[in-house]
Amino acid sequence: FGSWLFDLNAPDPALDAIQPQILYAFCSAFNALKPSRLPGFAFAWLELVSHRMFMPKLLLLKGHKGWPLLQQLLVNGLFAFLQPFLAAAELSPPVRVLYRGALRVLLVLLHDFPEFLCDYHFFFCDAIPPSCIQMRNLILSAFPRNMRLPDPFTPNLKVDLLP
Repeated sequence: FGSWLFDLNAPDPALDAIQPQILYAFCSAFNALKPSRLPGFAFAWLELVSHRMFMPKLLLLKGHKGWPLLQQLLVNGLFAFLQPFLAAAELSPPVRVLYRGALRVLLVLLHDFPEFLCDYHFFFCDAIPPSCIQMRNLILSAFPRNMRLPDPFTPNLKVDLLP
């Protein structure tokens, strides 16, 4: 899969026209190989879904057509697999590593595509157990790039007057 992703991003005018369909095919394949079906492939699956040649290309499709696909991969693939483990108090070392990987993917999304996290925050928070405060806070801290947040240390700040 990794070499196919590199081949997909090679400069080729013939592939430019069908790139969205190729990305959709990769999404279908990743959905079929999700961690709940193949737990031994979970680490490789997370690496492929968050690959620099796949995730940004999917999120940069015109009209945000790739956003629902990545949302489904994350919610139905990653978070659905992690949910039973995260609901338990103790994480085994492999699950802890996968959880840290999921946090890193969310950090990349927060930095590069905060609007994506804003649009799908409800779905993400609904799929994440309430005990995962750090992961929920990471998602809920996203705000659109064109929005300027007020300085909370401004003297006499009136919260009810904020836009």
